[in-house]
Amino acid sequence: MTAQATAAMQFTRSGAELTVTRDFAAPPGRVWRAFTTPDLVPQWLWAFDYPMTECRMDVRPGGSLLWRWANAAGESFHFEGPIVEVEAPHRMVHVERLNGDPAMAATVETRFDATATGTRMVMTIRYPTPESLEAAMATGMTDGMAQTYDKLDALLEAGTA
Repeated sequence: MTAQATAAMQFTRSGAELTVTRDFAAPPGRVWRAFTTPDLVPQWLWAFDYPMTECRMDVRPGGSLLWRWANAAGESFHFEGPIVEVEAPHRMVHVERLNGDPAMAATVETRFDATATGTRMVMTIRYPTPESLEAAMATGMTDGMAQTYDKLDALLEAGTA
């Protein structure tokens, strides 16, 4: 198992699993809303030069999500998959297939736990193999997550989520 911390975030890797821990200065209900409301998600869930161009979410067991990003040159990628479990506002399990590829499907469990100062998010991403986790990490995923969660902090601080 390896762990690394970036600002207010910690990444822990073990085999084909990545756990991301991040604190937010807002109660779980507000963080949940920012994570699950299709009008809010594109405001923060993008990094580098790839703004989110499409966000569809049916947040219920048996529902699904589609998130698409594109840069100015027209290069794009997306995640799609089913939503497996929902315990609002504290837990959601969904599957993310990068560009629809089952070989790059990851099961994502996200928990939102109340703390004295807001919410601790613990996201556990389970990839099919350690190699698929390595491929995901090679994309700059952790830097991108840091950028997106900084945007989410600003959105929460502004009170618009």
